[in-house]
Amino acid sequence: MRPPEKDAAYWLVAVTSPVAIVLAWDGLSRFGVIDPLLLPAPGAIATALKDVIVDGYAGVGVLTHVGVSLYRVAAAFLAAVVVGVVIGLLRGVSPKVDAAFLVPFEIVRPIPPLAFISLFILWFGIGEVSKILIIFYSSMLIIALNAQAGVAACPPDKVRAARSLGASPWRTFSQVILPAALPQTMVGLRVALATALSILVAAELLGGDRGLGFVISDASTFFKTNDVFVGIILIGAIGLLSDRALAWIGRRYVHWEGRS
Repeated sequence: MRPPEKDAAYWLVAVTSPVAIVLAWDGLSRFGVIDPLLLPAPGAIATALKDVIVDGYAGVGVLTHVGVSLYRVAAAFLAAVVVGVVIGLLRGVSPKVDAAFLVPFEIVRPIPPLAFISLFILWFGIGEVSKILIIFYSSMLIIALNAQAGVAACPPDKVRAARSLGASPWRTFSQVILPAALPQTMVGLRVALATALSILVAAELLGGDRGLGFVISDASTFFKTNDVFVGIILIGAIGLLSDRALAWIGRRYVHWEGRS
């Protein structure tokens, strides 16, 4: 079944809904319904964002904070894509591989990544390795699970038909199983990327004075609520742009998604 087309009404709602939220937020702030120490007005946050862009934060330019965070997320996410997709696809096509990973994955999967922060500090110190690995851990499991689910979603009759026509195991995998698994795998990538960004703040608590997570944690320590929201907005903007990029890649290269 093909998904419905997104018409002008869809995009109108997509644009007006955040505008309506900001206007309601601003109205509540102006009438004193919201304590500005807890939730500053949009105008105050916009001013703080301009100041951070111009002057930086804690003596460091905003592009440096953004670049450091992007590096950590990108390095961890790309590694998680490679490892997670390979493990997930192998688990999907090979019962023996699935059995080998079943117990270890099912034990660690319910454990929040933040529970490993202390161990990662002991094992790898407070440098870049521990930060990247905690983000990698949170992303890889999601990607692997979705890649495996994508293989399971492949119709068995298509696999049997390919084999009955003489297709080799590799050709059956590359031309039947893999295309069927890619849509679910792409969903896993988008979920994993959002998770990686959410873990970024905690990962950057492991030490250092660079990154958007540092901006958020340092600003909250000194009750700089405006700057806390600046960090949140910047991470949200990165998440929005990266998710839209993955969605475009999915539409461009997995164009059969949603079609039967």
